[in-house]
Formats: sequence, C-alpha cells, structure tokens
Amino acid sequence: MDKEKAEEEKLFIRKIFIDEIGRLQKEGFYFFSFIMMGQAIEALGCFLDDKPLKAKAQSSKRFSKSLNILMGNDYRAVNNDHWLYDKLRNQLTHSFVPSKSLLLCSRKNQPEGVEHLEQLNDRLVLVAEDMYEDLVKGCEKLFGMIDRGKVPLKRIAASPEELGII
Repeated sequence: MDKEKAEEEKLFIRKIFIDEIGRLQKEGFYFFSFIMMGQAIEALGCFLDDKPLKAKAQSSKRFSKSLNILMGNDYRAVNNDHWLYDKLRNQLTHSFVPSKSLLLCSRKNQPEGVEHLEQLNDRLVLVAEDMYEDLVKGCEKLFGMIDRGKVPLKRIAASPEELGII
C-alpha cells in the first residue's frame, strides 16, 4: 500500500466530508448539511468499491454500500429498497425540496421524545447533529479500512490545497 496516497485520501475525506459539513452545522446551516451528508454518504461508498470515482450508474449502490458497511444497522434498516437514498439523497440533491416522508431537524427543534431515525406520524426523523456524528464515525471506520489495506486507494484529481481548504 502507498502510505502517502492513503494519507492524502484520508486528508481529503477529513477536510471535505468531516470539516466542511461540520462547519455548516456549526454555523446553523442544518438543511444544507443534510444535502451534503446525502452526497457524502454516496461518495464514501465509492471508496469501498474497485471502480473509478466517476463510474456511471453507481449512485444508489454506493449510497447503500456506505450505509451498510460504514454507518450500521439502523441506517441499513431505513434504507430498505433504497428508501433513504430516494427520500434523502435524491430528493435533496435534485430539487432542494425535502421529502414529506422525512422530518429534517436539528437538536434545537427536535420533537420531544423522538430520537434520530425514529418514526413520527409516518415520517422518519433525521437529526442533523446525530447524522453528522454517525457520518464522522463512518469516515473513521473507512480510515481504519484504508490503513489496513482493505479498500483500494482512489485517484483524487484535486488535493485539499488545490481546493483551497488547507
């Protein structure tokens, strides 16, 4: 394994997926953080397969693989038949309009007595900060897989420096 390339890949993920989404939430941009988390979940999935980053027709597969491997059983359950992919990632990415099947909230306006990934009146509750914490844990899990050589390293076209984030 190319340790330098592995460190560059982890730095890219840390700066783009963890730090940038964290900054959105810190500034109170919870809605936009959901858009970015949906995209980040899919993008993390590309690090789990042996296809090029820009491989066609991989979106739902990569989103699901990321949830299943990196984020765990609770997410796997709500993504049955690509449900979360459709309602979160697709809906927000393509229209910026949240699905009526989701209740997107922050801890500040979270309904009392209802937790992240629970149902409330036929709507799945997603709490931005909880989802972000799970995303960070997923990134950390991926870092461990990278360190152990369990996933192929990807060629990332732009470095964090080139993107102006370092």
